[in-house]
Amino acid sequence: MTRADVFTEEAMTRPLFEELTGDHAREDEWSGPHGFALGGMMQANVASLAEEYFAAANELVDAIKDKRIADYRIGNAALFLYRHSCELILKAAMPDAKKVHDLIALTDSFVAMVKERYGQDVPAWIVRRMKELAAIDPGSTAFRYGAYGTPIDAADQPIEFEAYISLSHLQAAMLALNTALVSAVDEIKMARGERP
Repeated sequence: MTRADVFTEEAMTRPLFEELTGDHAREDEWSGPHGFALGGMMQANVASLAEEYFAAANELVDAIKDKRIADYRIGNAALFLYRHSCELILKAAMPDAKKVHDLIALTDSFVAMVKERYGQDVPAWIVRRMKELAAIDPGSTAFRYGAYGTPIDAADQPIEFEAYISLSHLQAAMLALNTALVSAVDEIKMARGERP
């Protein structure tokens, strides 16, 4: 691809956000034109954004597993998307939650809400997994800026030097966590065709 192919007049001057018109209509999500709408009937909410981030993370991991891109090129992006999806699910379950990125505080609030609303305890493995994510990325900056916290092992001991992330395990663990957390968010369950 040449510079002329990259720096086209349209690429440099056409607005990214255009008014939605009939020219953008299509038969289904697979036909063209390819694009998406923001606002109006398509206004995203915390629950739908959690779903988008989770799906995007899975797509990145699948691209690595399918050898379409090297793992080291997008690993942090996949971790960020998974982590942010978890954060947004907790916020969707607790609409009054403060707009913070602290996974420990959000998890503690979620545990209290589940106990109060459902009279149940959140399974320990869920709290443990959220604590594990919070240890390496306490404020939602690690996977965006490379400012990692200290990862912890199964005994809650710090991993001081380098940590390894198995993609297959990451994807399976995040699916289990996502499925468990979503069970407390009726809006996501209904969007998936499940009864709340």
